[in-house]
Amino acid sequence: MFRALSLLPLPVLYVACAVLAFLARVFRWRTGFVLEGLARCLPDMPEAERRHIAADFYCYVGELVAEAVHGARIDGDDLVGRLRFENAEVVEDVLRNGKRVMLLAAHHCNWEWLLLRCSTAFGVPLTAAYKPVSREPADRALTAMRSRFGATLVPAKRIVQHLIEQRGSVKLLALVADQSPPASSDQQSWRPFFGEETAFFRGPGWIGAKMGFQPVFIAMRRESRGRYVVRFVPLLAGGKRPDADGIISAYVQAVETHAREHPAQYFWAYNRWKRARRLYD
Repeated sequence: MFRALSLLPLPVLYVACAVLAFLARVFRWRTGFVLEGLARCLPDMPEAERRHIAADFYCYVGELVAEAVHGARIDGDDLVGRLRFENAEVVEDVLRNGKRVMLLAAHHCNWEWLLLRCSTAFGVPLTAAYKPVSREPADRALTAMRSRFGATLVPAKRIVQHLIEQRGSVKLLALVADQSPPASSDQQSWRPFFGEETAFFRGPGWIGAKMGFQPVFIAMRRESRGRYVVRFVPLLAGGKRPDADGIISAYVQAVETHAREHPAQYFWAYNRWKRARRLYD
């Protein structure tokens, strides 16, 4: 079904997914998470304005789904025209100096197109961590789409082992790192996020500090329907030596700052605060 839908022209997908987004809002799909997240993160904003952001968010989710489906067959040249880099030299200079780069994104704007765009942008193979989908056919379809421009997809649980096995051959690594770790995980890193103690995975900090990857945050914003701009933000000033806690703190702050600037494009339909910090975390 995914492949069949991807054959539809993008304007048709936009219309179909706009209807789905409208129905999602009418039937209050994850409305509690969206409104609660906005209230917790933007408490000083008038409620009417937060509800306006929520309405814009649902409209954008429709666009995001349409674009994700279209990603299964989008042309490389078309993608370059739709997703523009402001300062690609930030990444290029690090790679040119023989160092490794860890691209840290968030669930902000179109992370599916972002992966495809970065797969061919820097002249070195891209390795990306991902969370497998429980249904095998869907997982195969998504993996095929995400790797169609040459990216190597590795399950997030295996990414450290994979990097060790590759013995330094991975020069460009991509992570979407704003997910919440499960309660059973021992990889908890608690950081203030919009003023609340929030759990993040430690992995990006450990990879940067122990394996020498220079962390770069990807700040992506929507210019218009199907058009995006990316700004690369180094998370370590002046070539500072990577520090695990410092990397995580800088990343969390960058995500928060960017979400405040472009709130309707952040993925609020997710229970980011599943639990409070325990005494022994």
